[in-house]
Amino acid sequence: MRALLAGTLVVGVLTGCAAAPGRTSSAGPTVTATAQPSNVVRVRFDHETRHHEEPLRSVVVPRGATVELVVGSDVARRVLVPELGRALDVTAGGTVTIRFLALGTLSVRIAEAGAVRGGTVIGRVVPRIL
Repeated sequence: MRALLAGTLVVGVLTGCAAAPGRTSSAGPTVTATAQPSNVVRVRFDHETRHHEEPLRSVVVPRGATVELVVGSDVARRVLVPELGRALDVTAGGTVTIRFLALGTLSVRIAEAGAVRGGTVIGRVVPRIL
């Protein structure tokens, strides 16, 4: 489920929670996000446990842009963005939001609640000069 609406990129990532530690997903489509009128690039990844593992999604954003990353989950989990040192708990059916400057590639991971590392990569945010 992907949609590009009014400069907002929404990428649905459907992964299974039973992935083996260290297992990587196959490469999936790469999409390019565009900035909203506020010059903020919004990227969303959604995690749903009822679906089988899908290819890893990469979202290209303008290098140096402010990114608003929204991650949703159908079950309580922890969202990890190791490159930013961020670990946030998301409630079942809820979302968490992280804002950052796009200066380097980031991996977005879903892990068991309370985890501080590991998890399953559900997407990547890749800054490029556009």
